Amino acid sequence: MATAGCAADAPLKTVGQVDLPRYMGTWYVMGNIPNFAERGKVATADEYTLRPDGQIDNIYHYRKGFDQPAKTWHGKAWLPDPKDASRWKVQLLWPFRSDYMILALSDDYRVSMVGLPSRKLLWIMSKDRRIDDAVYQRLLDVARQQGFPVEQMRRVPQSPDEVGKPGYP
Repeated sequence: MATAGCAADAPLKTVGQVDLPRYMGTWYVMGNIPNFAERGKVATADEYTLRPDGQIDNIYHYRKGFDQPAKTWHGKAWLPDPKDASRWKVQLLWPFRSDYMILALSDDYRVSMVGLPSRKLLWIMSKDRRIDDAVYQRLLDVARQQGFPVEQMRRVPQSPDEVGKPGYP
């Protein structure tokens, strides 16, 4: 994992380089510090598609329960600095905009960790519906070194068999 650690009061360190077209696709949320809109949701994922104008379509997929229908929110993202693909602006719910900082990214672009500069929100994501527990724990260690309150992290069930397992709601 390409990562950098620092104290909680220092600016967050993002990954050095991001191949934006390679980053596109569906990222399943393995764990997060949930915001009001994510609490209680399962099978969550962000789907990113690069548009010809350079902006990014952001579709958030979720269920309120595995027995509930799948739903989506449609948003957008863009790079404030086109030379730095590790820092995005994201807008899922108008008029709210948020920073999106890629803090860790595996060499094979299968695992990512994204956070906000405030350190109030954090996501561990995977291109697969499961993540190795050791990889997840290493990312929590990186987040802790960057000053995130990792004790607030919650695993997000991607399948019904994960509900109620240790670390999952």
